[in-house]
Amino acid sequence: MADRHSKEPELFGPQYVASLDTPIGKLWVESDGSAIVRVSFENPGRGRHAKRPKVLTEALTQLRSYFAGRRRKFDLPLYRVGSPYRRRVWGRLEQVPFGGVITYAELSAAVGGAARSAGTACAVNPLLILVPCHRVLGSDGLLTGYAGGLWRKKWLLEHEGVLPKELF
Repeated sequence: MADRHSKEPELFGPQYVASLDTPIGKLWVESDGSAIVRVSFENPGRGRHAKRPKVLTEALTQLRSYFAGRRRKFDLPLYRVGSPYRRRVWGRLEQVPFGGVITYAELSAAVGGAARSAGTACAVNPLLILVPCHRVLGSDGLLTGYAGGLWRKKWLLEHEGVLPKELF
């Protein structure tokens, strides 16, 4: 998923918001009309619910397909707001394939910085699932931290075949 967003979004301009019911709860997807700017399990409490821009409709289609087990990779324009370091972390996360994982230590080694810094970048990832921070494990292979909650991280990793469903 390349950063194909050519213009800066209006900081306080209208955002388009849509929700999607998933097996792990309602997912909120926000767009500025030309890129996806946020995916979260929390209602943003703002935004236009009027006519959806194409990019938002496509994001919902791709997410539905992912949850139905028919999509393994996303192809959407994403707008990433964050420091250069955080954007490097998120860029590296996008290289972790469906069904794959990386540890926080491996992630930090790939982008520089400490594992804790990489973990912080994952914790503030505004594009959950699309930028797959759920694919990051602790150095001991255990599930640690996820902005959507550990139970969701576990479900996503089971869905992707990383964890056997009977393991827990």
